[in-house]
Amino acid sequence: MDPDDPPMPAGAKHMTGRILVWDPPRVLEHEWRQSIVEPGVVRYEPAPDGDGTILTFTHRGLGVRNAHGFVPGTHACLDKPAARLDGEPLPACEARYAKVQHLDH
Repeated sequence: MDPDDPPMPAGAKHMTGRILVWDPPRVLEHEWRQSIVEPGVVRYEPAPDGDGTILTFTHRGLGVRNAHGFVPGTHACLDKPAARLDGEPLPACEARYAKVQHLDH
């Protein structure tokens, strides 16, 4: 991962929290505490799907305004491990964010 991607001040990228649920390979849930957004809880639930996997991702606790920014950012971030697993080049965060941001308009 590129430390400059996504482009924002380093202090804004810092996130802390406790792991709330650890049940590999079914569930990972953790707190999300970051200075630029209200506290929340993030949950990842991978499930087999034929030859692949479906990931159910939930981010609870965000207000509407912040959720609008996190939706495209989450897509941009999750595209990176998907590309790595598929042996493809890592996508640029800014371009993917912009593309997903305009899908809900």
